[in-house]
Amino acid sequence: MKLQNKKAEKEFFDRFDKEGGYDVLEKSGYEKFIDFMKSKINPSKKLVILDMGCGSGVFTSFIKKAFKNSKVIGVDISKGCIERARKEYPKIEFVIDDVEKTKFKSNSVDVIWYSGILHHFPDFTKVATEAFRLLKPGGLFFSYDPNFFNPAFWLYRHPKSPFYSNVGITKNERLLKGSEIQKVFKEAGFNTEVKVISGIKFKYVENKKTRSLLSIYNLADKLLAMTPFSTMIGAFLVGYGRKNRFSVSRYQEI
Repeated sequence: MKLQNKKAEKEFFDRFDKEGGYDVLEKSGYEKFIDFMKSKINPSKKLVILDMGCGSGVFTSFIKKAFKNSKVIGVDISKGCIERARKEYPKIEFVIDDVEKTKFKSNSVDVIWYSGILHHFPDFTKVATEAFRLLKPGGLFFSYDPNFFNPAFWLYRHPKSPFYSNVGITKNERLLKGSEIQKVFKEAGFNTEVKVISGIKFKYVENKKTRSLLSIYNLADKLLAMTPFSTMIGAFLVGYGRKNRFSVSRYQEI
């Protein structure tokens, strides 16, 4: 199993405390992920929700706003991002922790969101195993990550593309396939599905040359979302899974 370079993650994201936080999507994009969450969970419920890979807390704040009765905790490996999150959202709890091995008690969490972080692991088996440990029987996980089969993402972020750029990403990052998310979480003990969506607007990328093309990308992605092709080559993979009430993770059996 290839391990994540955690030092690279910390070094890349720690700087966002001084740089004003990490926030790359438009408000409508975050709300689209929240709408998907609401389609699976009654927002009036009192739940314990973890936002894993919360960065500087932007998406965590959207979760808290939508699920007002719930205890929402942001979790990130980056000290800098967590310090920024605590400044920006003092009423929300944020903790520094490693999503592969957290300090939370087993069977203590109702919902986990993996906010664009599965693709930061060369192998996220340990992430899925930890989700199984943390979640109560019947608990849910959600995730969003860039789609390997999306043309724009492939051209910009795949090493084999002639237009590849590594500006604004860590050494760990890669594009994901829905089949991998399904396989890993199924073997960890979840009933899992993956939805492919588009229409998630970006408002920032670190590469200055690419930044000037964002409006064109956002328009193209919006048009893609109106076609049946969006269910295959849409920009984002949204994972969703429920912890089987009576199953044992395959990884825990080994």
